[in-house]
Amino acid sequence: MCQKKICFLLIAAFAVTNVNCAKKEETFQQDLSDSFKIEGSDQGIQKVNLKCGSNSMHVMLETEKEFTGVMYTRGSFYKQSAPCFVKPKVRGARSLEMTFSLEECQTQKDGDVFSNIVVIQNDPDLITPGDSAFSLECDFRKPRNIEVGAEFQARDRIASGSRITLRSPDPTEDTNKEKSILTVSSPTGEVTYVPIKHDGSGRKVIGIAEEIHYKVGGKNEL
Repeated sequence: MCQKKICFLLIAAFAVTNVNCAKKEETFQQDLSDSFKIEGSDQGIQKVNLKCGSNSMHVMLETEKEFTGVMYTRGSFYKQSAPCFVKPKVRGARSLEMTFSLEECQTQKDGDVFSNIVVIQNDPDLITPGDSAFSLECDFRKPRNIEVGAEFQARDRIASGSRITLRSPDPTEDTNKEKSILTVSSPTGEVTYVPIKHDGSGRKVIGIAEEIHYKVGGKNEL
C-alpha cells in the first residue's frame, strides 16, 4: 500500500513538473518572439511608387545607396520566380521595378479593391532589422454618379484610388492584427511614398496638387 502511495506521489510530482516546464518554455518562446520582432523601416529608401493598371500593379523602388537585396510579394520568397520576385540585374543599381497582374502573386481581392504586400529585403537571404514591407492597394470602385455600361470590361477600368502603407517585413506577423505604421493615399491610380527627411520634406501624393502625409490614428497634415 505504501509503495502504491509513493508511486502515485511520484507520478503527480512528475506531472506538475512537466506542466511547469511547459509553461516556462511557452513563456520563454513568447519573450523570445517579442524580442525578435522586426518593425517596418523606410531607412535608406528614397521612394516607393505604385501605379495601378487596369489589371496590374507596377511597383518601383528607389534607394539612397546601391541596392543588393531582393523585392518580392509576401509568400513568394522561397519560390523566387518572376514576376513576384525580383533582384537587381546590374551592380550599383539604386532602383528596382516589378509588375504583376491582379491575379498573380497572392494578390487579395475584396470586391473591386485589390491589395498585396511587397517586402524589400536588404540581405538576399535573410530578413533583418532595417528591412521594409509595404501594403499596396488599388481601388477600382466607381463613384456613385458614374454609370458603367454592360459592355464595360476589366481592361477598361481605371483605378479611382491607391494607397501605400509601411508595415513590418516579418512574415510571422498577422496581417489582420498588424498595425500599419505610416500610410499615404491618392484619389488616382498612382501614389508615391517618400520617407520624411530631417529637412522637413514629407510624403507626396502624385496625381493631385494636394500633399497628404499622416500617421495612422493621427490627424492629417497638409
